[in-house]
Formats: sequence, structure tokens, C-alpha cells
Amino acid sequence: MLAGVLLAGLVAVAPPVYAAPGEELHALRTVTGPGGTQHTHYERTYQGLPVLGGDIITHGDKAPESRTLSTLSALSTTPRVTGPAAAAIAAKRFPYKPSGSPRLVIEALGDNDAARAPALAWDVLVTGTRTGGLPTALHVLVDAATGGVRTTYDDVQADLGHGFHSGDVPLTTTPVSSTSSTRMLADPTRGMFGTYDVDTMRYFTDPDGDWGNGGSSNAQTDGVDVQWGAATTYDFYKQTFGYTLVSNSDFSDGPSTLNAGVHEGDRLSNAYWSAQCHCMRFGDGNGVTTNPYTSLDVVAHEATHSVIARTAKLVYTGEAGALNEATADIVGNLVEFHAANPADAPDYLVGEKVFKAGPLRYMDRPSRDGVSADCWSPTVGNLDVHRSSGVGNHAFFLLANGSGPSAWGDSPTCDGAAVTGVGRDTAARLWFHALTTQWTPSTNYADARTGMLAAATELYGQCGAEYRAVQAAWSAVAVTAADQPCP
Repeated sequence: MLAGVLLAGLVAVAPPVYAAPGEELHALRTVTGPGGTQHTHYERTYQGLPVLGGDIITHGDKAPESRTLSTLSALSTTPRVTGPAAAAIAAKRFPYKPSGSPRLVIEALGDNDAARAPALAWDVLVTGTRTGGLPTALHVLVDAATGGVRTTYDDVQADLGHGFHSGDVPLTTTPVSSTSSTRMLADPTRGMFGTYDVDTMRYFTDPDGDWGNGGSSNAQTDGVDVQWGAATTYDFYKQTFGYTLVSNSDFSDGPSTLNAGVHEGDRLSNAYWSAQCHCMRFGDGNGVTTNPYTSLDVVAHEATHSVIARTAKLVYTGEAGALNEATADIVGNLVEFHAANPADAPDYLVGEKVFKAGPLRYMDRPSRDGVSADCWSPTVGNLDVHRSSGVGNHAFFLLANGSGPSAWGDSPTCDGAAVTGVGRDTAARLWFHALTTQWTPSTNYADARTGMLAAATELYGQCGAEYRAVQAAWSAVAVTAADQPCP
């Protein structure tokens, strides 16, 4: 079982072991491994400014490695471009409205060392609605010296899913008051997670606890799918990893942290999680080519974005964004296996009931959708994160099931070598341990491989079957590295 403990406050660390002059490290959380090693995740500030991508993780008494330690001490924190000018640049570049005041930061994000070179930047948040009705909360990082846009990432992390009715499922709800028989769709046994109707912005209530009717004519039906899906996802994380999906217990009659809204938008064909509201939202689909977006794998996928935001904080762009999406896809399928619901047989398909024509993505061979990447390449980070995620999805499938024909598909390898899987449960444990103890906001695919090998070493020993399987799975999707040699 893996347990996360939130650490509060500033940790004073003397330079130069962990921090360069002007830097401070703030402990975010500590995870204790099975052998007792403590993995502590720190956020970094420089001259009081947040360093985006400057997070480090310490592993016991070992000093962490960081790409930013040696260069920040020479960085000027005096901007040449003003905050209002940066906001104007962002508004001109993107068809959205600035929200709040620009924030001065150190930006060190990216897929490689060149992109991660720290620079003073303005973090400008612009919000609005994308084509198709999906909201956006886009962070535009404007170079404070040149005025150029360095990078962007979105707090609204969206993916398509299939809305299907989960059938007759149990729900744990709560009374509206101690004197009322009316029930509210909020679960007191799972952090008071609740589901509300976006049209009214109020939690669903019912006079007799008999929710929905299995059809779209009843507004509660989608709420049932999401509430049950969230409860199932909560149980999966708790029982598999010892991780609590929802940490809050203060839930009023309205949106709170982490919650879900259904009937989002006007026939919206999408679902998303947003860091702005700490909420999941699910559209009804258009009814012609798509159905309501409330299937179990979609709910688990969106909930996992909140987990990522509380752990590795993988930024939603480039290869880190691809890992973010892949992780959400992977958990979506793992939760299907955990639930074993006859109404939705588990598989390694992603959003298989979103489009009436078939799956959205395939994990055994991602390129089956015609656009996703099976293998890593130097340009894979330029793809949309839902397409570049294919590399991570493929690696996990191979790690769990191996290459070639299986009950779940026929998975090729990019290097032509055969891969023997270690099983779904072991693969899941390796992936989650790397996510929570090794990966940081700028982790790329090469870093993911290194982090998973470190996780394999800690959990199962170096050069064991699991370690070698991780090597083989990542090599099979063209993510290679000079690992510790094994006899």
C-alpha cells in the first residue's frame, strides 16, 4: 500500500546541496516506499517567484538532481515587459479574455534541456470557450524580456468518452437534513463527493432514493452514472494504492473540491476536468454520433487528472501532457477491470462508446485510430496530447500484457523485439509509484522510463523480472536510455 502525507510550510535547505542562492524549496508531500525510503516532492521558488518545472524529489538521503540548480543564480528577476503588456500579448495571440492579474514566474518547462532553460516570464491566464463548446483556462507564458510566447498549457484537461447507462448500480447518498427523507447525491463515505446538475448548479436530490430511470428522459440518469463511476474510481485508488481520491469533507449544497457536473453545455460532445473549479464536467453528447459522456472509463479518466494535479503535476503540453493523458487513459481502463460491470466489459479501449462508430483510442496499437503515435520520435511532443499519449498507452499495454496476440489485442513493437508482460496489477503499481515518487511537471518520455526503473528497483529489486520488463516495454515504443546494466 502506498500512502501520501501532505507536508506543510517551508523547508529551509542550505545551498548548494539542494538549492542555489536565492532559491527556497517548499515541501509538498512525502510518500514512503515499501522499504521505508521517503520520497519528498518539493516545489521551488527563486527570489520569491514560483519556478514552473523546477520541482525536485528527494529519495531518502540522496541529493536530488535538477536541471535548474546551476543556472537560476544568474537569472534577473526584473522584467523588461510589463504585466499589462504581457496580458495584451496573450489576448492578441489567443481569442480569449485575460482572467486576473499576470503572475511573474520562472518558466522552466519543456521536453528537453534546451526548452527547460529557465527564463523570467509572465503567467497570463486567459479563459473562454473553444470551438465545440469546451471551456478553456489557458496559461500563456510570455517571456518577460522579449515578449515572446514561450509555452502554453491548459487547466481544463479534456478527453472524449462514451456516455452509457451503467445499469442497476448501488449508490451511497446522504440525507438533505436530519429531519428529511429527501436524499442528496453526495457520498459521505467517500469524502462527500457529489454530482450536480450544471443547469441548476445544485446537487441532485430525490425524495425516495430511487435515482434515475436508465433513460435520457430523466435528468438524474447521467448523475447516477457519474456518481457510481466516481465511487468506483475512489475505491480503485484506495484499494489498489492506498490513495484517497477526495480529501475534502466539507461539502455544501453546491460545487466544491472535487465534484462533478452533468448536462454541461448545449449537447456538448466532451468531458473535462478543470483545475480552476477542481471539478469534472460531462456533456450530453449530440445524440446523433455521440451519447452522454458519462461512461465509467471517462469518469475515471477525468478524476485521474485531479490525481495528477496533486502528485506529479504533469503540465498539459508536450510529452508531459502526453504522459498526463496516457495516465488518465490507463486508469480509465484499470477501473473498468476493477469494476467488472457486465454493462461495460473491461478492455484496453479508450472511450469505446463515445462515438457510435467505435472506440476513440486503442492501447494495444494506438495508430489504429489513424492519428495516434505507436512509437516515440523527436517530434512526438508536437502532437496533440491525446495523440502523443499513444506512446505511453502502448508502453503500459506491453508492460501489462506483452507483445503479439492476446485476449486484449495484437500489440506490435517498434524495435521488433518480443515483450513479456508482468500483468496488469504489477504494471499499475509500477506506473503509479513512478507518478507519485519520480515524475515532476516537465517529465518527458525518457524521464518516465528512468522513473519507472527507479520504481521497479524500489518495489521489486534492481534487474529483476519487473525491472527488465520496464526496460523492454519502453524500448519497444522507441524510448531508450543508458540504464544501469544488468548481468
